[in-house]
Amino acid sequence: MSCSRPSPVPPPTAEERRARLLRHVDIADGCGLEIGPLDKALVERVAGRRIHYCDYATREVLRQNSSADPAVDIDRIPEIDFVTAQLRAESFGDMRFDYVIASHVIEHVPDMLGWLRELLRVLKPGGRIVLAVPDRRYTFDLIRPETTLGQVLEAHLLGRSRPSFGQVYDGFSMAVKADTIACWKGEINTALLERYYTRDFALTLALDTHERDGHHDCHCWVFTYESFLGIIDEAKTLGYLAARVAASEPPAFGTNEFHVVLESSGTD
Repeated sequence: MSCSRPSPVPPPTAEERRARLLRHVDIADGCGLEIGPLDKALVERVAGRRIHYCDYATREVLRQNSSADPAVDIDRIPEIDFVTAQLRAESFGDMRFDYVIASHVIEHVPDMLGWLRELLRVLKPGGRIVLAVPDRRYTFDLIRPETTLGQVLEAHLLGRSRPSFGQVYDGFSMAVKADTIACWKGEINTALLERYYTRDFALTLALDTHERDGHHDCHCWVFTYESFLGIIDEAKTLGYLAARVAASEPPAFGTNEFHVVLESSGTD
């Protein structure tokens, strides 16, 4: 198994990435919601801008939980306007948004279809959801099989609120140390990749999920750019998602994510 071999170009800078994601929405005049910004909000709170932040905990708790993580600047974590561990449209009262932004969030959501449907409910007609989603071909999910719509529908029909036994076990046992640039250049031998965790450790976490209702955050869903668009299209065709893909962008060289913009049809 090897990765694709694109023509080498410099990876986008952080500002270029931000511009690519935000060009699809009006952050100057629109009312927006960003989910899980932590210390890297794509839409910063400045005077005159109507942006709200949503996360599973308050700023104080997020600061405490991230205090030992050198990759997080806890002083840049903003005040959280909506605190909810399980997102529901009712979490936002009567508020309706012109756009919602979520960067590297959807893959963690146990019921991703239900999550999308709830977000569509809080959008104004024609509102948009902007997603930045990891592409498994350039991440630690490199050797994991891609998610199917059947799995997504099952999680939704079960009303899953935490990762399943299988998702936890696979997410930890199959996480590999794959360098993104090397993967883009086709220099990865998947058979030789080192695992982050032992299988015994992964099983311990999965059993805790199954037997004691433990919650262990992981990538519940695994996509490529093409497979994600296929899932969205099939879910829409079957009547499970009242949204269209307004824009999409495959991973840029040297990055591990793709971008998709969903536009509400106002009927979900």
